[in-house]
Amino acid sequence: MQPLLKKETIDTIRVLAGGNEHVIEELFQSFLKESKELLLDIRQAVDTEDWQKLQFDVHTLKGLCGTIGASALFEVCKILNDDLKQSNLSSADELTNEAQRIYEDLVVFIAKNYKVYYEA
Repeated sequence: MQPLLKKETIDTIRVLAGGNEHVIEELFQSFLKESKELLLDIRQAVDTEDWQKLQFDVHTLKGLCGTIGASALFEVCKILNDDLKQSNLSSADELTNEAQRIYEDLVVFIAKNYKVYYEA
């Protein structure tokens, strides 16, 4: 199983930010906000069977996860994205639910380990 968040990625971001913890806090806040909005859009796209919007939003979320090192959520998005590319729609609901669970775990993990709080 993939870790929720790759420490190595955060350490690299920290170095690039010159050790400025405020940058890390802003990055987490932005990531959590954008991810929450995308997950709401993804759920709606699944519920309305808007497969084109679903694929766009899943791809966008996957990119955000890759940038910040949210590897567990990235992996679920990758699987769903690959399924959608192959017109395999049967896993969309289950993988969307799994993505939401991982997001909620990420919110808790980031609050505990990085003292950044966000309402999930």
